Amino acid sequence: MSETKSICPECQKKIDAQLCNVSGKIQIIKQCPDHGDFKATHWQSQPIFTHMQKYDQFQYLGDLNAPKNPQGCPYVCETCHNHASGTVIGVIDVTKRCNFRCAVCFSTFPGQETTDYEPTKQALIDMLEFAAKANPKPPAILFSGGEPLEREDMPEIIAAAHRLKFMTILATNGTHLVTDEGLAKKLKDNGLNIVYLSFDSFHEDFNRKVRGRELVDMKLKAIDVCRKYDMEVILVNTLMKSLNDKEVGDMIRFASKNTDIIRGLIFQPIAFTGRATENPFRENFREWSFAEDVENQTNGEIKTTDLFPMSVMTSPIKIMRKFMQKPWPLFSCSPQCGIVNWIYVSPHTGKMYPINRFVNFDRFFRTIRKTAENAESKNKFQLLSSLFMGAMVSMNMLLVTEEVGTFTLIKSILQMHMNPTYKSLGKIRRRIFLLGCMAFMDSYNFDVNRVRRCVVHYITPDKKIIPFCAYNNVHRVAIEKDYAERQKKAPAQQPQQETPLITTPKLKRKK
Repeated sequence: MSETKSICPECQKKIDAQLCNVSGKIQIIKQCPDHGDFKATHWQSQPIFTHMQKYDQFQYLGDLNAPKNPQGCPYVCETCHNHASGTVIGVIDVTKRCNFRCAVCFSTFPGQETTDYEPTKQALIDMLEFAAKANPKPPAILFSGGEPLEREDMPEIIAAAHRLKFMTILATNGTHLVTDEGLAKKLKDNGLNIVYLSFDSFHEDFNRKVRGRELVDMKLKAIDVCRKYDMEVILVNTLMKSLNDKEVGDMIRFASKNTDIIRGLIFQPIAFTGRATENPFRENFREWSFAEDVENQTNGEIKTTDLFPMSVMTSPIKIMRKFMQKPWPLFSCSPQCGIVNWIYVSPHTGKMYPINRFVNFDRFFRTIRKTAENAESKNKFQLLSSLFMGAMVSMNMLLVTEEVGTFTLIKSILQMHMNPTYKSLGKIRRRIFLLGCMAFMDSYNFDVNRVRRCVVHYITPDKKIIPFCAYNNVHRVAIEKDYAERQKKAPAQQPQQETPLITTPKLKRKK
């Protein structure tokens, strides 16, 4: 089908690779001269692969030329000028400490458990300020770990990010939110926007096997705590074939019944990095069929063709830039990096409607792509007129009238292009959630062409910006080890002045 570059899972040397259709699945096949042949699943099926390629808007509006220095990728990320995408989400690891020891942790490799990696508060603030100076500036920062809430100063770090006008996201297993509600309130008061909560299964057998303990009750309590303080939740599910893939439909229905607080549900097929690196049964777990599972387990309410690559948003964002009058990174990742859609839940019946049931995507994106190609030469009135016409010619009037209202939907479409925030959605905001699947890579299915378009980037203490999959497969261990060793040699620091807390009005509970 096509050629690319990959890395050897044994020595990490860059090697040639081919993407091939093998029995209806897309596989990456490669050979290292020193360690032999390797083959791994790259994508779940040929028809869905083709569907994603079709809706990759970046292919029409972006730069897909080959890198000028292909030998550098993925080893010289901090000095690379060939990366095709800006940072949409900046990831900052704040600690290696964790109160769990999960078998599927991608951030801790065997033998690395004792690595003392924990940037100081000032180092983290410096990293945030570095990210804020990027052009374009990342809209969001995700704090990760380890378990970030093992740090007592996380509210202050959240406050620093909030002051720099980042959307703040906190990846957590939820235990500290349940055991210390005061901490949850402090996080909210200091500007935390979204809790990125791991939630893999409703079955405790899975949780004990993969996470080491029973978790369902705790996860439900964590969601209730977030509801109490109005901290929106994105559920994150590590998807493993034959272990929890039969629960895809149950997870989607759970999200649909809690859209007052759950803003998204993201499935992440297991990537064999970290503790899972040496699993001998990796291909058995990797043979996932997420899109088909969604259709089958929702009884067709959401079909395989209702899922689209994240890069479908390239055209809308080019138009948004004109209204915001500032640089904004495109969602220009590879169509194989993730598939998504917004799901609207009917307040009348509870039925789920992907948003392309309201707006015909083929017509809508054909219209606004033409607008986006010349967005810089158009004034705001011309852009609004094009958006309005695009919405009108592509709208399913009957369904829109029954469920949302024509005026409400058009208003939401226009507002989201002028001011892309959740609040722009108005009342619809509490009736929708983002459904997605983010397929991270490991050293077996690593594809340099995908890495080059990555939009989720780690920010390191040394002020480097490194694509997510390049960091976890190539750079993480060395960077964390080097930083930890330097910290041990550094003189003891004086206590830092506490970052002022941000105060917000106390929320009133609904009676």
